[in-house]
Amino acid sequence: MKNLLPALFLFLVLTGAARAAQPEPMDLGANLAYLHIKSLADVAPTLLVTLSAQRPFVLDLRYATSDAAALAVFQTALARHPTPLFILFSAATPHEIIATVKQSTGAIITVSVASADAPAQIQVKADPAIDRLAYEALGQGKLPLTLVSGKIEKERFDEKTLVQEFKNGNPDAEPPPLPDPTQPKLNQSAIVKAPLIDRVLQRTIQLHRALLALEPRQ
Repeated sequence: MKNLLPALFLFLVLTGAARAAQPEPMDLGANLAYLHIKSLADVAPTLLVTLSAQRPFVLDLRYATSDAAALAVFQTALARHPTPLFILFSAATPHEIIATVKQSTGAIITVSVASADAPAQIQVKADPAIDRLAYEALGQGKLPLTLVSGKIEKERFDEKTLVQEFKNGNPDAEPPPLPDPTQPKLNQSAIVKAPLIDRVLQRTIQLHRALLALEPRQ
């Protein structure tokens, strides 16, 4: 029995350290939760419990890594999720993660920056470099709602705006263009630095709110 005590103590210490390292889901309002994932292997022990909860989730896998064991757990967790699941991709998301998500039969909506080889169902016009900066800011503890301009319903160019533009006789309406990187930059001291906006996460929250609005009222 005495020989087992050191091993048991080490197991408890390592388990506690692993739990402490787990990223905590963050609240996006309206019962929507957000989980920033750098490595599927790091969150695999808790994914089965997390995705079994009766609430919609956003899984940020834009620059995540993985391994075979974590993918197997992830696949099982996806099958258990009972409500809509939003998954954020990027061009850097490993193909094996994308393939695992596409093989799932659950209610999943994928979102990414628009490109010729975009891996997601919903594609958002945004600068990939800004998308990476937003992902890294979230990983460093930045609150998600600070990267979607807080009142997202006031700063957006979504389906409602497109419909209104169409009614006004503008069938080709699009969001304002991003700055042209080939043009000379203005004197940085003479302009106010634009806030960092996570367009992919912003659109994801808008989609969630739109789905809520379409739900039949009790």
